[in-house]
Amino acid sequence: MLTTAQSNVNLFKKSGLFLAVALSASLLTACGGGGGTTTITTDTTPTTPTTPTTPTTPTTPTTPTTPTTPTTPTAKTFASMNATGGSVVQGIDRVACVKDNSPNGKTWEIKTNEAAGTTPDFRDKDYGYFWKVGTVGETGMQAGTAVTANLLSSFPCQASGTNLTRCDTDSYIRAVNAARLCGKSNWRLPSRDELMGLIDTTRTTAPFTYAEFVGSTSFDAENAGQLIRGYWTSTPSATAPATNRLAVSFSRKDGERVQDHPMGGTINNYIRLIAD
Repeated sequence: MLTTAQSNVNLFKKSGLFLAVALSASLLTACGGGGGTTTITTDTTPTTPTTPTTPTTPTTPTTPTTPTTPTTPTAKTFASMNATGGSVVQGIDRVACVKDNSPNGKTWEIKTNEAAGTTPDFRDKDYGYFWKVGTVGETGMQAGTAVTANLLSSFPCQASGTNLTRCDTDSYIRAVNAARLCGKSNWRLPSRDELMGLIDTTRTTAPFTYAEFVGSTSFDAENAGQLIRGYWTSTPSATAPATNRLAVSFSRKDGERVQDHPMGGTINNYIRLIAD
């Protein structure tokens, strides 16, 4: 019989051999050895099919907008009147006023235009005046005859009549109302906008007014740096001193020959009255 020590050695040897065999088998299994096939299954979630993209509907081309044609202002027309307000008889009457045929149109004075060397009517187009309405303004000086209207001379402004004794707008308005020109006695100075409404942009030469006014409209030539005489308005200046009023010249088509002028001094502007 073997001793106990020998039995333990033998048992260890057998056990070690078994462990070696078992370990080898385990390694072969892990490495795919031993003739066996190992299948590794991956749990993959199925991909959701992509929904087909709906084709984009082609954009309908935008029709170009037709440019708006600027509206041409309707040309004004006027009805002529004689000095008493009646119809003008050709060859007998002289046109003294014209009535604007527009809705709510006003009546305008037509200035006289006396020939050089003749005694001018007090309404001659070439006279110049200081600005005065009622007690506001400056009493005018004598402006001379139609021939020398730009100069101060010894000739009185009226040349006829008794109510116009000084060359200012107030005395002129009083004289025209006293004469009841065209049957009216409510003549006054026009506003800036009213005078601008007489501009006719279809004309190619000055004065740029409607035909009814051309022969009775005075204007100064455009000279750089020169104050251009215009027609007095009742409109105060928005920026200049309170002693200034606006005057409109018809020397340019754009009508923007609007200037601030002092009521007196060296300025003797023209005048054309309007009646409601």
